Amino acid sequence: MKKQLSALFILTLIPVTGLTQQPEISQEQMQQLMQQAQQMQTCMSRVDQNAMMEMGQKAQAVEARIKSLCQAGKRDEALDTAIAFGRKMADDENIRIARKCGEMAQKMLPDFKFPTSKAGAQNSHICDTYAQ
Repeated sequence: MKKQLSALFILTLIPVTGLTQQPEISQEQMQQLMQQAQQMQTCMSRVDQNAMMEMGQKAQAVEARIKSLCQAGKRDEALDTAIAFGRKMADDENIRIARKCGEMAQKMLPDFKFPTSKAGAQNSHICDTYAQ
């Protein structure tokens, strides 16, 4: 988990050469990013990694069960199973903490406005961004 956090932090610091019009990162901004990374790491340390692994294994088992029910034509039972597991996950304290930490991580990332598909770029062209 620490390796993932470190990688995320490093990715936030890599400039996209030629694509951003933002000035170099200042020492103050660097300090702020490091502080936010430390807060996020502290946040993630509150998550029980063993419980998360167990939840992941349960999710795989539930997914297999749902797939089996769907293939057997038991759509209502499959939906009920999915909803029950979804509620269990929503009520899980570790999931809540991880979501909160994830929101913290998203706030750290720079706000790049690059399209991810041509369909996503229909409202405006990338060149319009640089015409200003």
